[in-house]
Amino acid sequence: MKTDSPSTGTDTGQSFFYPHQMFFECVTALAVLAALVVLSFVWQAPLEEMADPGDVTYVPRPEWYFLFYFQLLKYFEGPLVVVGTCVLPALVFALLILLPFLDKSEETDVRKRPVTAAICLAALFSVVGLTVVSIVEDERHGYRMVLPPIAEEQIPEGQDLFKRFCQSCHGMDGKGGFFAPDLTQIGSRANRAYIERVILQPQIVSQTTIMSLIPLSDTERHAVSAYLSRKK
Repeated sequence: MKTDSPSTGTDTGQSFFYPHQMFFECVTALAVLAALVVLSFVWQAPLEEMADPGDVTYVPRPEWYFLFYFQLLKYFEGPLVVVGTCVLPALVFALLILLPFLDKSEETDVRKRPVTAAICLAALFSVVGLTVVSIVEDERHGYRMVLPPIAEEQIPEGQDLFKRFCQSCHGMDGKGGFFAPDLTQIGSRANRAYIERVILQPQIVSQTTIMSLIPLSDTERHAVSAYLSRKK
């Protein structure tokens, strides 16, 4: 099979796919792989805490390339779930399969192919828009919270802050109030990220909770969550 060779400013005619075009593709693939390897060493991935099978409070989130679909499923509840999980994906794939048969034009100018261009732009804007909405909602609710590592000096600071702001309602090691759940072993039931989300937005536990928003700085909140996550 022959293919046009890359443009070099002169007419070089045609060349075989193997080995000429395959060589260029292999070099490109190796370059991309090398770049990913370098980035993996230079830019550390923001990993969360180790998986805890006993933690029932963790709310998983898909990676960025699936966020648009994850966000779409939020709009279909109850009997309509089948629409988001089966009907819409089937229609999208069917449209992609039929698109070459619906538009057989050989034009390469986008302006001369309005139907195809409109479909592609609508799909692009839908994916990008849903992804952005999902990221904004996750940030608002703290689902993708990346916390700094726990420093040992945070533990006594968090303990002091807990006694000042929380122990009047929550019990801890046999001391404190009885108006709210005992948190003596909270670290065995909830991970640190969930504790931070509760401090930021107490209503995620219950819409009728009487817990108020605690006026803590980011550093103080990290210290409290570090202390409570150690209570196991």
